[in-house]
Amino acid sequence: MVYQIIRRIHLYTAFFLLSFVLMYFVTGYVMIHEGLLENREPQKKTRNLALKYKGEKTPEAYAAHLEQTYGFTGKRQPPQHREDGSWHFAYTRPGAAYEALISAAGDSVRITETQEHLRRTLVGFHRLHGYGGGLLYDIWAVCYDLASLSLILFTLSGIYLWYKLTRYHLLGWLLLVLSFALAASTIGYLLTLP
Repeated sequence: MVYQIIRRIHLYTAFFLLSFVLMYFVTGYVMIHEGLLENREPQKKTRNLALKYKGEKTPEAYAAHLEQTYGFTGKRQPPQHREDGSWHFAYTRPGAAYEALISAAGDSVRITETQEHLRRTLVGFHRLHGYGGGLLYDIWAVCYDLASLSLILFTLSGIYLWYKLTRYHLLGWLLLVLSFALAASTIGYLLTLP
């Protein structure tokens, strides 16, 4: 009974991981092989608009107005209050970025929209992380968390299945220890880099 449950866990986590491993392979391959897809400059469009906003002059209120009025999507970066009194807001998601610069008087806004081409969009998916970018962004982040959990469950269930199915364990234990040693030494090396 326990064996069958562990076997199913191993199988289902493998299917879930497959989609994310393929996504990481494709997006990582594009990152490593820069010549594979043309690395074109993004398309930028800037416009200056009158800001018809009479609410509170706080970063959260400004951000809510920008999102509702101009349809900004993606993960909002921390707002920057500049020395001249203006406010800078930035939103990013794979394939697009939005910037808004609200004047110190709060009566105008300069909006810059950036649309990336395929290569940079794929790289954006590869580097996507964290919560707080809207519903779809957060669903993607939950899937990342589930993929991490699946990876742990896949490994532990695989070790259990291997131990139950194999009579001679010495080689398996040796490979397991070597793989942990390799991972630990790689992490240690990366931590010592300047």
